[in-house]
Amino acid sequence: MAIKNFIPEIWNAQMLENFHESVIAAGLVNRQYEGNATSGNTVHITGVVDVKVKDYKANGRTTSADEVADTRVDLLIDQEKNFDFFVDDIDKAQAAGSMDAYTRSASVGMAEDADKFILATGATGAGHVLPTPTTAVSTGDGAFNVIRDLRKTFNKAHIPQTQRVLLINAEFEALLEDASSKLMAANTAGDTQTLRSAHIGRLLNFDIYSTENLPNTDKAQALAFYQPAIAYVSQIEKTEGLRAQNKFADRLRGLHVYGGKVILPEAVAVWTNA
Repeated sequence: MAIKNFIPEIWNAQMLENFHESVIAAGLVNRQYEGNATSGNTVHITGVVDVKVKDYKANGRTTSADEVADTRVDLLIDQEKNFDFFVDDIDKAQAAGSMDAYTRSASVGMAEDADKFILATGATGAGHVLPTPTTAVSTGDGAFNVIRDLRKTFNKAHIPQTQRVLLINAEFEALLEDASSKLMAANTAGDTQTLRSAHIGRLLNFDIYSTENLPNTDKAQALAFYQPAIAYVSQIEKTEGLRAQNKFADRLRGLHVYGGKVILPEAVAVWTNA
């Protein structure tokens, strides 16, 4: 007999809620193209080229129209990940009105998987790869200078000052926590209390977050991006409750499909320590 009290709509709602509570990168990137995320779908994103501003007076107060054309980036929803597990007495758990222990366990795993994909996509598609230092950066001030260089790179590329984020791994974070790091000065970071929370703080116009889902965990690494620059679409497509074939237990499984792409490479920069 299948699970009588299993309600897919309730499970889906719980799964999505827990998923969004667990993610870091997926909560920072561009989600406006989400739409109907189905495996195999392609999201066609239209871009607009810059329009020239001309000197009307210098041209004898005459003007002519320029040819403009849009550009297109295709975002393929080609990632498929699933969860599939047995739970004893799942009917009782469902009847009690809470699947939180199971949903949170599955959602945390999916969140980490999604974050690793997004950050790897960002690092691979970055338009700016800062040079690897000849000598490894080993001080807080050295880490501060990396953030300074990332800011300079964005400023020279005319990236908007708003919605800039910086994700760093534990190795980079440890450098910033060095006693001589400028990040530890209240008048620089703005709020010393924030430095002790999950959101490390705001420095040089970057909101800084720590994560171990960056591609490189052995060396200090930093990924900076303007939030609209990385697009991500995601959907928990299917969930099913089944009766186990060879044991006295119930089976729960689901499918998560997603895809991502750097759509503004010039607004993404990555740095990796020597």
